[in-house]
Amino acid sequence: QWYQRRVRGWLLENRRINHIPEKFIRCYNKDGREFVREFSDPIDYVLMNLPASATKFLDVFKGLHSGSESNSGRPVWVFCYHFAPVDSPEESTLSAVESVLGVRPCDASVHLVRKTAPKTWMTCAQFTVPESVLRGENPAKKTRTE
Repeated sequence: QWYQRRVRGWLLENRRINHIPEKFIRCYNKDGREFVREFSDPIDYVLMNLPASATKFLDVFKGLHSGSESNSGRPVWVFCYHFAPVDSPEESTLSAVESVLGVRPCDASVHLVRKTAPKTWMTCAQFTVPESVLRGENPAKKTRTE
């Protein structure tokens, strides 16, 4: 609990130092999956900036809009960082996204951020989560051209 209070305190202090009004930033210190599932406001953009594990957390979007009429049809943009091999960074990144979501987003693009080792790229996949994933539908029944 001490650590959680300190993290929240520093987040708020950084907001103050950077002159950002309170209405623009709300600070939370929760498990990422728990946060996304409990967050009551519509989610528009998600930045997942831990390349070693970010794609593993994409499953949080499965069924996110199921049973919710207020969010239905509202796109969720994701920017997901990933470590990929030098020989095929774009395909490796998209395959990692697809393996978790069960479908490859049709609007996905991959940006090469930088080489982090001689045989590794840091990449960033940008895409909207397919509506079928947000509704929790079985991706095997859907095509990639959603």
